[in-house]
Amino acid sequence: MRISDSDEPVAARRRLVLAGVAGFAVGAGMIGVLWASTTAVSGPTADAKAACAALARAEPLPEGRVGRGTLEPGVLQHIMAADALASAAAEVSSTYDDLADHIDGVRRMALSLNFADPNGRRHLAQAREICGTV
Repeated sequence: MRISDSDEPVAARRRLVLAGVAGFAVGAGMIGVLWASTTAVSGPTADAKAACAALARAEPLPEGRVGRGTLEPGVLQHIMAADALASAAAEVSSTYDDLADHIDGVRRMALSLNFADPNGRRHLAQAREICGTV
């Protein structure tokens, strides 16, 4: 038996293992690059977008005064979440101060359960407008 004959299968397996590891590393790197490029949103911008999404999930809002039991489930929670997220975005970046102010006005309207409040409706319209540009 020759020594070189028994080493050839081991060397061939090493090359296959190294090729597999290299392929895995390159694939994982490409997935990481693609993931990073699709989520390259800064912290306050991500918070502002999430605030707008939470506000949108609270809609459609009722038109007049309602009782707590007649309000759709989750409406107040979504508005409160939108307010917290907008406040967090504004705390980090003053760019989002207006958004936080208007969503706070929507929050106050929602807590009063008077969805016909003209100030609250104005805040809602302004928040929607700002959300269209975030």
